This record gives sequence, structure tokens and C-alpha cells, in this order.
Amino acid sequence: MKQITANVYTEDEFSVPPGYRGSNPSFVTTSEGIVMIDTPMLPTDAVKWRDDIAKRGEVRFIINTHHHIDHTTGNYFFPGIVVSHQVVKEMLAAPLSKIVASPESKKAAEASLGPVGFIRLMLKKLDPEGLHLLDEPYQVRPPTITFTEQLSLYVGGYTFECIHLSGHTLGHIGVYIPQEKVFFAGDNFTNASQPSLVQSLPLKWVESLKRIEAMDIDVVVPGHGKVCGKSEVREFRLFIQKCIGMVRKAIRQGMSKEEAADSISFEEFYPPVHHGSEMQRMNVSRLYEMLSEPGKGT
Repeated sequence: MKQITANVYTEDEFSVPPGYRGSNPSFVTTSEGIVMIDTPMLPTDAVKWRDDIAKRGEVRFIINTHHHIDHTTGNYFFPGIVVSHQVVKEMLAAPLSKIVASPESKKAAEASLGPVGFIRLMLKKLDPEGLHLLDEPYQVRPPTITFTEQLSLYVGGYTFECIHLSGHTLGHIGVYIPQEKVFFAGDNFTNASQPSLVQSLPLKWVESLKRIEAMDIDVVVPGHGKVCGKSEVREFRLFIQKCIGMVRKAIRQGMSKEEAADSISFEEFYPPVHHGSEMQRMNVSRLYEMLSEPGKGT
């Protein structure tokens, strides 16, 4: 756990390989309780966080930046009302193939595993000692308060501005605390690492990153990678734009989606959070699909 301001804490040591254990879960202490932003993916981490946070106050709210399991699996282990975009609620109730897109999830869907079965499959390697914590009645807790464009929570003298910022996913949000000038970016920004692009809206993503760059922010908490400032957000935007440019060039050259996926990799710019040649192919294929039809990439 890292204290980044007087009342804001995060864990950014284990969100990228080789020590990957999920995203960067965070929390804010206030005079009226705790507000969490995303939750630990590993059950053993989640129960340790729960016990430690309980010494500081009661968890009042959990804000999920998006629906992916490395940000939402731990919701179950904490009290508090879950808040996120309406799309997050819909996605967490959808079939596994809609919730997450990866080589592993494809295999899990073929084996007729639901979301909890897939989570167990992923954690079998990452957290074998915590698997028993996913036994019945475990379930992924969806949001019970949702919004579409913007929602403000006022807790203990702090404002949590939840802002819809499509990009990494359709229902992605950012969370801004003006009193601390801290912004929680989720996977719209992964510091010095390549996120999954498989459910992305690339052109909206660039616009969302520009909005973040224009905000009055001192500290940015990425979805993966080290806590930093806004200059790293700009570097990441340029990376996304470079990926878009590479795929657009392939489309102009008349390459098929399969040919583009065979010939393009983004690993030379940023190491991927989710490794594997198949993941790179899926990233390129998504951009090809979104950019090859007018209006689809937005």
C-alpha cells in the first residue's frame, strides 16, 4: 500500500509483469468513511485489504472504473455501495464472451464456464491459496448506483467526480478528487505499458486522454503501472495514436484484417500487461475493425 497524499492510498507494485496480481486498487479516507476505487483481484489480497481498511473506517462506496475482472473481482469482499457506469452493470450481467476478450476467455467460453468459473481459472495460477474464497456464495458484485455521463459523490468533505470517458471500454469512467488534485484513470491510462485494446473505442480513447490532460491534476493513478503525473498521460496518448496510425496505414495499403494482425505488433513501444502473440493479434484486429468502418471507431 502506497500513501500518495494525506488521505489517498493505492498499490501500484503488482499491476504489470512480472509481478502481475491485478490492477491498482485504491482508497480514500474521509471523516465519513472510506471510498474505494477498484478492488484487488486476488482474493488473498482482498481479505488483507479488507482487514487493514477496517482499522481506518467503514467502506461506504466502491467505485469501479470499468467492468474487467482485475478491477471488480474483489468487490465481493468489501461492504459499501458499488458505483459505476450503467454499461458496467450491463456487462457484468452479460455472457462471459461479452465481459472479457482474451485467449483465455475464449477457451473458458468454449468450456461453458461462466464469469465466476473464468475467474477461478485465472486465479488457479495467480492465487491458488485463495481459490476457496471463491466458493459459494461468491459472486461478482455489480454496481447498484449507475450513471451515464457524470455523477458526484460527496463524502466527508471530499468530492468524487465520476466522469464517463469512453476508450479502453465503452463504459469506462475516470474519478477526480479536486481537493487532492488526484485523478484515477483506470485502464484508459496504463503507465509505460500496453493495455488490452480488444474492447476499445480508439478515437474516443484519444479524445478522453486529451480531456484528462486538460484537467487540473497533480497526481494520476493509472490502471496499471506506477503513479505519476500528466506528462506520462500525454506519452500514452501518443502511443495510442501511433497504434491507430499503424493500423490505418495497413488498411490504406489494402491489407486484410488477418494480414494486419500477422504483421503488426505494438510491443516495440510498450510491453503488454497481457502477454502473448495472440493478444497482440486481438489488439490489432480490434483497431482494424473499429477504423475500417466510418464512425465505428468513435
